[in-house]
Amino acid sequence: FFSKRTQNTCTMVMRHTLTALLLHFTIIIISHAIYLDIHVPLPNDDCLMTQTLRANELLRSFRSSSQNSNSERIDLFSKHTPHITLFLADFDLEIHHDDEDNGGVEDDNDSFAKLNVTKVNSFLETISKINFTQVVEGLECTLSLSPTQPFMDHHQHNSNNSEKKFYTINGAFTMLHVQNNPCLKALSNAVLDPIESFVKRPVRVPSWVASLQEPERSAAIYRSRKYGSPNVLEGFVPHLTVGYDPSTERSAAVALAHLDWREDVMEQWNEEFSVSSMSGSSCGSEVKGVAVGRNSIGGTVLADSRMRYWDVVTKNPLQSEAQAVQRV
Repeated sequence: FFSKRTQNTCTMVMRHTLTALLLHFTIIIISHAIYLDIHVPLPNDDCLMTQTLRANELLRSFRSSSQNSNSERIDLFSKHTPHITLFLADFDLEIHHDDEDNGGVEDDNDSFAKLNVTKVNSFLETISKINFTQVVEGLECTLSLSPTQPFMDHHQHNSNNSEKKFYTINGAFTMLHVQNNPCLKALSNAVLDPIESFVKRPVRVPSWVASLQEPERSAAIYRSRKYGSPNVLEGFVPHLTVGYDPSTERSAAVALAHLDWREDVMEQWNEEFSVSSMSGSSCGSEVKGVAVGRNSIGGTVLADSRMRYWDVVTKNPLQSEAQAVQRV
């Protein structure tokens, strides 16, 4: 007695459960947790930023005209920073009873934790020693959206629509897929070993890891215990989070209903983006820098929480080769 659309929606909910658990675990903030996000901020006033803001605007606008106006929790216009996470973990940077003399500062975003100034400075100086420009030397550092799969219009009963889909809805999360290029991989990998000693231990391995098949399960456990997150190295999947709807966690019925309207909204965004792409206008950004900030709801970064920023000077390898030929 379920409609075809409802059946498809139910299938999508079950299909993305494990991924949603993965993302949910990595952003949970518990008592005395200092979750920091090392990320690539999107450059302002370019196509990728515009598309990211447009997706968030559609999600927020839809809910503001309905009964559940507070359902969408991410606000990329004022409260949160559009970004691509390179590494997110719980760091041992709070002040303990036995190191009060080192000085501490109250963290405005976490009423139950004090940041240890000495530890934080050491953490930031360690990252500052990484030459990010040298890390990406010779690499193409263009940021672009990547299609996930052929797009199926829920309002049609055929599969002839081969339009590409550039977003994914996993549980409470709505994300745009970013091309996983060597530049982003190199930046993510570059921070792992230098800041490994700052990760809070013991590290709790996410429960979803147990459901993985070998050898993926052992690899995820190793990454979690060594680096504090399974989402690094081969587990690194760059994306842009544009929506977070925690009401989907109340019940299966609520999850299905909210997934339905979010699919409608993102179908509209996907159509707009596809039309723009087919018109011949490219939509890409260049990596300009790396920043670190405080993690917040839905895997976001608080807009006013940036602790430090490092410039990354990139140069297109093809442009460099062309310039070299011209000099000759």
